[in-house]
Amino acid sequence: MGTDYLLRALLAGIVLCGTSGCGSEPSPRTVVIVVFDALHAGHVHHLGYERETTPNLDRLAEEGVTFLRALAPAPYTVASTASLMTGLVPQRHRVLRSFGSHLKPLGGTIAETLHDQGWQCFGGTANANAGKLTGITGGFDQWVEAYEGKGSGDVPFLPRGDGTFVHMVAPDWWVGHLGEILEQRDPKRDAFIYLHMLQPHSPYAPPERLLSQFADPDYTSSWSDEEEPTGFRAGSTSPLVRANKGQIPMTEADREYTRALYDASLLWADEALGGMVSLLRERGQWDSTWMVVTSDHGEAFWQHGLWGHNDQLYDEMLHVPLVVRAAGDALPKGARVPGLVSPMDIFPSLMQWLDLPLVPGLDGQPLDQAIHGAGVPNRSMVLQTNGNRPEVGRTTEGSKLIVGRAEGDGVRVERYDLAQDPMETAPLAGEPDQQAVSSLVALMDSLEGYIASEFQRAEHLRTLREHLKLQLAAELALDQAMGVLGLSIPTGHAQRELRAGAADQADVSALLDALGYGGDTEK
Repeated sequence: MGTDYLLRALLAGIVLCGTSGCGSEPSPRTVVIVVFDALHAGHVHHLGYERETTPNLDRLAEEGVTFLRALAPAPYTVASTASLMTGLVPQRHRVLRSFGSHLKPLGGTIAETLHDQGWQCFGGTANANAGKLTGITGGFDQWVEAYEGKGSGDVPFLPRGDGTFVHMVAPDWWVGHLGEILEQRDPKRDAFIYLHMLQPHSPYAPPERLLSQFADPDYTSSWSDEEEPTGFRAGSTSPLVRANKGQIPMTEADREYTRALYDASLLWADEALGGMVSLLRERGQWDSTWMVVTSDHGEAFWQHGLWGHNDQLYDEMLHVPLVVRAAGDALPKGARVPGLVSPMDIFPSLMQWLDLPLVPGLDGQPLDQAIHGAGVPNRSMVLQTNGNRPEVGRTTEGSKLIVGRAEGDGVRVERYDLAQDPMETAPLAGEPDQQAVSSLVALMDSLEGYIASEFQRAEHLRTLREHLKLQLAAELALDQAMGVLGLSIPTGHAQRELRAGAADQADVSALLDALGYGGDTEK
């Protein structure tokens, strides 16, 4: 045996040890889901937006898979986030309204499922509609509500400049929080980390260094009054809400300034994403990390007459980014996938990618089907708003049908050809599919009745609390009364009841089936 042979053998051994670990334990896996709140895909640079709002997300997309047609199941946080965490459409999980609906105590969220598999689970939110109030925090070993603290302690709320604070934690806070999580995690256990930033959600309050990249330096608000003496400005949502109601005027310059505020807020959030990736690299955990970046819903900028989200089912309120970066070479790098998908597909996909038992009864579909070109045949998605007069809809890759209430409790129907009219500006004439319309109307009736009952339940609970407060205050000092009250009425007592009977749930499932929904309806 010559020296050359021995050298080649030695080098071969080094290579094998480098790839297989020579008997060493594999690195624990890390899954990080980052949610940008209220991010419309139309403002993401790698998805075609002209402004460079997302340089770090763009780089992540080069390492992973970009889903070009990801639609949130609802244009508001409560329902959409619950769908992401459960893999169920809102009509089934029934978390439909803020500060009232609560996830039924049936288990089965991403965190609960991974926790049962031995994973450590860490999470946090800067949006009250995506946290403890809605019941999605089960299974987390640690959960942080980043809006608690109101500027005191270690949660840095943002100063407005007039002595008040915006109730919004700065994006870079999440980088520090991720660092704390990485310090705390058991280095021998897999970890699931869920981080829900509020940016770029209103009130848009980006730092000037970022706003100056997009805003007209000569801009001045076209309007002001005693309530808002500075008019349209960073960190204030009230003028935009009033403009939506037609109470105050907006010029195109005002609207462009608003878009600049939003884009700068997005760039700010994107900086935090870059900080998270850098931190995982520095800690030597990036190679074993799966990272998913998405949003709970979009944001409208007057495409259909309104600013914000919640009240309509158009593209700007539902189309969200979805980028998945896999550990190693588990997924193709730089792939751009055109098929119709949803953030609620993340749950079954993670189970598949991590070689964990699949959870039965989910509406979400494994994203591998879209990645490899199979997709879900004729996939439909059922959509809904949370407005006082809810809209419901059904969309496929090529069409959208929207049903809502017209004046006088009539029914309004809109149809769109998404191939020819992707921004939904030209409703189709002619007769729609009457069976689909009837099913959507029935679903709308069901949702209206359910939401109304939720309001009644919440009002009853508030009345009960006030009554007991008065009773206790008559006998005890106020602070004692409040302490006893907290013990007397457990948080979520009423909300945790199963609020829909079996017959109602069966009716909803039948309606979803009639609309061609592609998921498994057994639950």
